[in-house]
Amino acid sequence: MKKSCIVCSRSVPRGGGDFCCAGCGAVYNIVGQLELDGAARDERISQLLEGVFPGGEEREYRKQTLEQESIFSGLIEGMVCPACAWLIHNRLSLCDGVGEVNINFIAETCDITYDPMQVGDEQLISLVEQLGYRFYQGDQAKDRTDYFRFGAGWFFALNTMMLSFVVYSSERWEVPFTMQLVCMMLLILFGSLVPFYAAWKTLRIGWKQISMRLFGMESLVMVSTLSAWVYSIVAVCSGAFDRLYFDVVTLLLMLIETGNLITTSFYRRLHQRITSLVWTLPKKVRVSRERFKAVEQLELGERFEVMRGEVVPLDGIVLERSEFDFSLITGESVGIWMEPGHFVGAGAKLLSEGASLRIPPGGKTNLLERMVESTLEAFNTKRTQRTLGDRISRYFVPVVISLALASWLYQWSIGHPQEGFLRLLSVLIVSCPCAFGIAEPLVLTAAIERLRRIGIQCFNGSVLSLKPHRIIFDKTGTLTRGVPEIASIHWCIPEDKKWLHLLASLESGIEHPVARACVQLGEAQPVKERLIKRNVVSGLIDGVRYQAGNAAIYPAVPIPPEMREDTLVFFGDQEQCFLIVGLRDPLREESAGMVNSLQEAKVACSIFSGDRQEVVNRVAAEVGIADGRGVMSAEEKQACMQVLQESGESVLMVGDGINDAQALAAADLSLAVYSGQIPAKMSADGVFLKPGLDALSGFVAMLSVVRKKIALNYAWAFLYNVVGIALACMGWLSPKYCAVGMVFSNVVVVYNSLFGMKVRTASSREA
Repeated sequence: MKKSCIVCSRSVPRGGGDFCCAGCGAVYNIVGQLELDGAARDERISQLLEGVFPGGEEREYRKQTLEQESIFSGLIEGMVCPACAWLIHNRLSLCDGVGEVNINFIAETCDITYDPMQVGDEQLISLVEQLGYRFYQGDQAKDRTDYFRFGAGWFFALNTMMLSFVVYSSERWEVPFTMQLVCMMLLILFGSLVPFYAAWKTLRIGWKQISMRLFGMESLVMVSTLSAWVYSIVAVCSGAFDRLYFDVVTLLLMLIETGNLITTSFYRRLHQRITSLVWTLPKKVRVSRERFKAVEQLELGERFEVMRGEVVPLDGIVLERSEFDFSLITGESVGIWMEPGHFVGAGAKLLSEGASLRIPPGGKTNLLERMVESTLEAFNTKRTQRTLGDRISRYFVPVVISLALASWLYQWSIGHPQEGFLRLLSVLIVSCPCAFGIAEPLVLTAAIERLRRIGIQCFNGSVLSLKPHRIIFDKTGTLTRGVPEIASIHWCIPEDKKWLHLLASLESGIEHPVARACVQLGEAQPVKERLIKRNVVSGLIDGVRYQAGNAAIYPAVPIPPEMREDTLVFFGDQEQCFLIVGLRDPLREESAGMVNSLQEAKVACSIFSGDRQEVVNRVAAEVGIADGRGVMSAEEKQACMQVLQESGESVLMVGDGINDAQALAAADLSLAVYSGQIPAKMSADGVFLKPGLDALSGFVAMLSVVRKKIALNYAWAFLYNVVGIALACMGWLSPKYCAVGMVFSNVVVVYNSLFGMKVRTASSREA
C-alpha cells in the first residue's frame, strides 16, 4: 500500500519519508512553527498548498517512471544566481515524460533524462527559453558579455541622472518650458534605451518568470522598473515635470547589470580554475617506454609507466618505491615517497627516475575529476536535501509583491497616490531573493576549495554544515602508518619455511597492510577457490584448504605472552594451527597531537578496530583515547555507530580498509585516508590528498567556520530584507537608495562567503 503525504494526501515516492515533495515539507514546517490547531491549522495549510500547487495542480518535484530513457544535455545562458537554476529545474520537472533534471549554475550545464515518446528535444528547449534563458547544445558557442551594450547603458544612465537634477530643481524654482521640453525628450530617449536595449535580458527573464508563475529577482526588477517607466511616461503626457522617475529606472537596471557582470565573471573564473585541473592531465598513458594507449583503452589491473617529470594520467597503485609531487592537487610542492601498494591519484608529478603503476582493483578512477565534480556539486539542482534558501525563495517574491501592493493601496486610500507609488517602487527594489539563493552554495564551494589546499578533498559538500560530536578512527592504516612490520613468528609445529610460502600465497594480491606484510615472508604460488570473509582468507593449494586470520579461527590456541600487544595472524589448515605471525604497526607521528587538538575542541574520539583488544588498548593509550574497541567486524562497527547516532550524536568516521566501507557509508560524515583502499574511498564523503592526518583538525575547524558563515549569510539576508522592506513601506527609503542597498546586500554575502576561511592544521600551519 502506497504511503500518503501527511500534508496533501498525494502518494509519497518510495523512500520519501512523510512528504511527497520539498514543498509539502516546507508547508508542514511553517505550520508547525505557527502552533495552530483545528480549523485554523487546516485553513493555513490550504493557503500554503495553494502557493505550492496553484489551482490544485501538482507542481512538486517528482521522478517519473519512464518506459524509454534518453539523456538530453546542453548549456544554459542567462542564469545570474542559483535561484535561476531552481526555476528552470522546477519548470522542467513538471513536464510529462521528464525524469531526472540536473542543472549546474556554475558550469551552466543541463542534463535531462526524458522519454522521447512523450516529449521532444524542441519542447525541452522551448520550456527553458520560455523562462527567458537560452539553451545551447554541443559545441555551440555561448554568447559572451556585450561590453558595448553595457557601456552604452551606463552612458545613458549617467546622462539621465544628470538631466534629473533639472527635474528636482523644479521643486525650488520655476524651470522654463523650453528647458522642460528638451529635458523630457532626452529623458524619454535615455530612460527608454536602458530598459529596452542595455538591460533587455533582465526584463525578458522577469516577464517570463511572471508569466510562468515562477518568481525570482528579475520579476521584482521588471515590475518595479516598468512601473516607474510607465508612471513617468504618463507624467510627461500630463505635463507633470516634477514626477519623472527615469533616473530610478536607469540607475536600478544598470546596478543590476553591473552586479550580474561581477558575479558572472566570478563564477566563470571559479569554473575555469577548478576545471583547469583536469585539462592538465595527459590524455594518453605510457604502457612501455615507446608505446602509448588512450586513457579509455586501459583495462582492470593493467600496468602503465610514468617517467621523471611526467604527470600521472589517472589513479593507480604504485608498484615500486617512488617520489611524487602533489602540488597540482594540494598546492603544496613537497616530495613524498610512496611505498609499493600505495594509492597515487591522478595529477601527481613523478620526481624519481621512473615508476610503474597498475589500475586499481575497482577499475579506472580519476581523483581529479571527482574533485571537480564535487566542487561544482554545491550548485547542482539534483540534490537530496534542499537548503533553507531554496525553501525561502518559493514564497519570498509573492510576499514582497503583496506587501508592496498593500503599501500602495493604503497610501492611495488616504489620498496620497504618488507617495504610495514611491513606496511600492521602494519595496520592490530593496528586496533581494538572490542573497538567500547564494547564502549556502557559495560557502560550501569556498570551503571545498580551502579544504583541498590543506589536504582533504570533500566529495559531498552538503555534509560540511554538520557538527560532529564524535570521531571514530580505524586503527591500522589510520592512526598507525599502515605498514606493519614482522616482529616475531611463533611456531606451533616444527619450523618449516614451506608454510611461510603457503601463507604468502594466501595473502598475495589482497590490498590490506597486514596481508602485504605477510606476503614478504615467502614466495607466492597459485591459489584456487580463494575466499575472503570478514577477517579470514582461505584457499586451495595442492588440494588442501588452508586459512589465515585472527585468533577467532583457532580459539583453542593460546596466545604467547610476548605477543599479546602485537597484531596476530594465525595460519594453518582447517584442523590445526601451524604458526602465529606477530606484527607491529608504528603509530603515525602526528596521531597523538591531532587527537589532543580534537579533544581540546570538545570532540569525543573513539577507536573501532578489527584487531585484538590488547593491541587496541595499547594504541588508544599512546594517542590518548579512552574509548578503544577491538575485535569488531564491519557489521559490528556499523551497528555500534548506529547506536551512537540514535543517542543523538553526529558521527565522523575516518578509515582506510574494505572492512571500513560499510561504516564509512553509514556515518553522518566520513573520510578515507590517503593510503586507503578503493572501496573505502568510494564510500567516504571525502579523502585525504596526502599521507598523514595533519589536516583532520583543520577539517573539523572548517566545519565550524562553514556553519558560522552560513548562519551569518542567512541572518544578514533576512535582517536586510526585513529592515529594508519595513523602511520602504514606511516611506523612509527612496528608490535610489533601495537600488544601491539591493546590490550591497549581495556583495556582503559574497564577501562573507569567500573571505576569512583560514584554519590551522594539527601541525599549526595556517591554510
